[in-house]
Amino acid sequence: MLNTKKKPINDPLKIVFVGNIGSGKTTAVTAISDAPIIGSEAKATEKDALRRKLTTTVGLEYGVTHIDNTKLHIYGTPGQRRFDFMATIACKGAAGMVVLIDNGYSKPLTELDYFLQFHSEFLKNHPSVIGVTHYDDNNTETNLIEYHNYVLTNGFSSVVMRLDAREKNQVQKVVKQLHTKIVHCVN
Repeated sequence: MLNTKKKPINDPLKIVFVGNIGSGKTTAVTAISDAPIIGSEAKATEKDALRRKLTTTVGLEYGVTHIDNTKLHIYGTPGQRRFDFMATIACKGAAGMVVLIDNGYSKPLTELDYFLQFHSEFLKNHPSVIGVTHYDDNNTETNLIEYHNYVLTNGFSSVVMRLDAREKNQVQKVVKQLHTKIVHCVN
């Protein structure tokens, strides 16, 4: 007789996507979620938001997926700095963080620094991955090695990965990398 028992699902984990406006947080959560996401997109009014898109996140977005038999609750946060408190709320109980940075910004390392500093307390105690998006429409000469060096120089241990947030398999790679770091920290 065949063994038809399914492998048990590990305890669910919460992960949070943060990053600058237009970095692809909503797109990434949508791409990886197994079900339609619950979101809070509204008409963009700020200059930085309008630069890339017509709508922007003003609350939280929520999706769910499974990686290696673990259910992941995925939260996307607003990129507008006036809504930073939403990221702080979303981080409560989270096991890890994905920081998305739009490489098309004129000073993407300044953007990265903002998110590393704003979330420094969380990042000291939780695994993270830096996803560099919009690499194909790069307005800067910033490359992945510069991101990696910047992260290390500033005392963080995040993996840096290139990411097209529209591509489910690429988002899964980033989330799987984070999941592996979380599991490694727990064991």
